[in-house]
Order: sequence, then C-alpha cells, then structure tokens
Amino acid sequence: MKTIVCAIQKGGQGKSMLSTHLAFLGAEQGRSVVAVDLDGQGTLTRNLFDGEIDRDASPTLSLFSGAARQPTLLELPFKLKGSVRVMTGDRRLVQIDETPKISAESLRDRLSACAAGADLVVLDPPPTLGKRLRAALIAADFVVMPFVPARESVDGLGDLMDTIEEVKRDQNPGLQVIGLLANKVNARSGFDRRILDDLQEAAPDMLLPMMIHERTSVSGAMATSRPVWLGTKGESRQKAGAEVRQACTHILQTVFKR
Repeated sequence: MKTIVCAIQKGGQGKSMLSTHLAFLGAEQGRSVVAVDLDGQGTLTRNLFDGEIDRDASPTLSLFSGAARQPTLLELPFKLKGSVRVMTGDRRLVQIDETPKISAESLRDRLSACAAGADLVVLDPPPTLGKRLRAALIAADFVVMPFVPARESVDGLGDLMDTIEEVKRDQNPGLQVIGLLANKVNARSGFDRRILDDLQEAAPDMLLPMMIHERTSVSGAMATSRPVWLGTKGESRQKAGAEVRQACTHILQTVFKR
C-alpha cells in the first residue's frame, strides 16, 4: 500500500482537485484506491461522488477516535478497472483540532486496518498548518504540493516545508517529497512566469516538469464528479484533460516505482 498526501497551507490551490484525479487515475489503472477526506468542507467527498452518501457510514473522524469504520465503495457512473472507496469529510473533523487527547499519530495507527487491501491511499487534509495536516504527513509515504503562482501562495511554502522537515525528523523519516505542481497558471501573465522562474532558481529540484493552466473545464468536471479527461468535447477541455492526466500520471509513476 502506498499513501500520498496533497498538501498546501492555503485554500484554492487545487489540492482537492489533484487528490480527486489521483484517486480516479489510480482506479482507472486497475488499483484499489481509498480516498480519505480530512477537510471539514468535504470537497474531496463531493468531487468523487455527486450522489447521496451516508456520511455516518465512513466518517474520517473514526480514523482518530471512536469505533473504527470502513470506507464506502463508490458506484461511479463510468467504468474503472479498479475501485474507489472513500472516508468522508464533514464539519465534525474540527473535533480533532479541538481535542488535545487526540494524537496526530492516530491516523497512521488506524489507517492500515481501514485501508486493508488497498493499493493506493490518497489523503486530502485541510489547507492549514494544523493537526490534521500533520497527521496526514505522519501517515503518508509521499507528499505533493499543488500551488497557484501568486505571491501570497508562494510566501507560505517555507512554513509548509519546515513542517514537512519537522515530521521527517521526528515522526516519519521515510516521507518523500515529490515536489511542487504549478496549478491555475495564466499563460499570458508575465507575473506568473516570473514567480515560476524565481522558484525554479531557488529550488530547481522541487518544481515538477509540467503545469496545469487556468481553465474553467477543470472546475466543471469536479462539479459533475468526473475526471476532466472524460468527455473531452472542446479544445479547452481536451487541453485541460491532457495536462491533469500528465501530472497525475507522473505523480503515480513516482509513487509506484519506489
């Protein structure tokens, strides 16, 4: 079993979008996937399935406290060689942050039993440097960081990297950083280009060799709980599907070759 976390310290960066597509692609490739929604907004849960789902059946909160639950198998409206199961996120997850006796290490301790038989576990924590993000880093084998090339997004990357290094030092020395994935890039913006050039100069080994450009077709696909590369009518959606698929393929190749 391989576990990956999509982590960033600011909302709106494409974290849940990337988590969703990693889960879809993993299942498309024939793998058994468990997606764990650690965000109280439940975006990953909605992205994966737009129908009714019993959030009391497989609450992510049970991976930290109370009786252990098993993930819910999703019956998706398109064919996959593998499968996607989900642990659902909702506002009750705030209890993890507010209850001191709940340890950040609880997720790692309970995840192996919850995801028994899975090939891939995708963790989607909230976009804050709190207990749930730390818990995901402790439980993960790999971390990838999607970001929008804006100054306020990039400025916080140092704090996130410090947190990752702390977790590697103290709790999860095997955690491997895949890198930074530029998302929602404006191809016509010189400002975006300068930020990416600055990052490349400062951390040449961190930027992934592809990017995802700003296109409404990506959010449109998430609204219908389908990967953006399915039903690629229109040039914009075709390009978006190709970019997202390329990024996710690169990430999963990295995960499963090690």
